[in-house]
Amino acid sequence: MAKRWGLAARLGIGALTLIFLMVSGRAGYAAPARHAPIKVLRDRGGKALHLSNATGVLSYNWSGYVLPNFETGQTYTAATATWVVPAVTFDFEDSFLNVDYEFSSSWVGIGGYCEDADCFTGDTSLIQLGTEQDAYDVNGILTTAYYAWYEKLPAASKLIKKFVVNPGDTITASLSCIKHCDKKQQTWQLTMTDATNGSNWTKKLKYKASELSADWIEEAPYGFEFKKQKHPGYLPMADYGTASFSSATANNAQANLGTGDSVYLTGDPLTATTYTGDESNPGESFNNIWGQTSVVSSPNSTLDGFNACWGSFGVLTQPCNPD
Repeated sequence: MAKRWGLAARLGIGALTLIFLMVSGRAGYAAPARHAPIKVLRDRGGKALHLSNATGVLSYNWSGYVLPNFETGQTYTAATATWVVPAVTFDFEDSFLNVDYEFSSSWVGIGGYCEDADCFTGDTSLIQLGTEQDAYDVNGILTTAYYAWYEKLPAASKLIKKFVVNPGDTITASLSCIKHCDKKQQTWQLTMTDATNGSNWTKKLKYKASELSADWIEEAPYGFEFKKQKHPGYLPMADYGTASFSSATANNAQANLGTGDSVYLTGDPLTATTYTGDESNPGESFNNIWGQTSVVSSPNSTLDGFNACWGSFGVLTQPCNPD
């Protein structure tokens, strides 16, 4: 097995500094996770794979709901979500893979999804903001880190340093285009509030978004897991239990998630029998090898919220019901 790249070496900080950051609950401020457009699983013909008994899209890195332009006919210049920050724990199954840190991201964004039903073309633009929930096991010291961030691809995510995040907090995040929304140099306003502790943050920035989807996502972000790894890959997903999203809006109106796509996170080849298409050859190598999964419930009674539920062993059958 490849030699493990310690978190301190990855961050360029000393081991004592790393332990201090973790114990003090500030490890997340040293290493914001990176995020990516959706990566779908494909059949031999290159089409996006779905659950065999549902319409859910199968993804290596996203789980949640998306309202895509190719289904709704709308472009999206605003989106909002409220979620409860999930408490994470370390999934000790990863210890057998010599892994000592795990990640999960809850966010709302615009872009980054498929541009057609078969996902032959993916949208590489994505503007988003959310919270990170990470779990670490460094030399037997277990700890967690919670923090807020925003990102506009292809740039790396940026920490919202003065925004305090704790598990159980109720977060509301929104983004909206406020100027030149049909031009290359759009002006966006991002806002986040924490109803539990009173934290609030807002920022205006320039970005050219595709405006082709509105997204409400629980994600496994990406990065380098081993020192000699040549390319970044999707990182192990921390056990977040259940993440509850509600009060979703799109274009300043209540979102109807039932008109969009549900997305399920997987990556273990053992789950290939649940896919449609050519199940004997999904058409590409599996590059999310950790075995964690994330499924979503049906939309809630008002169609503007859902639960995402963590699972393991590559199984997509864990129960997940809307509140």
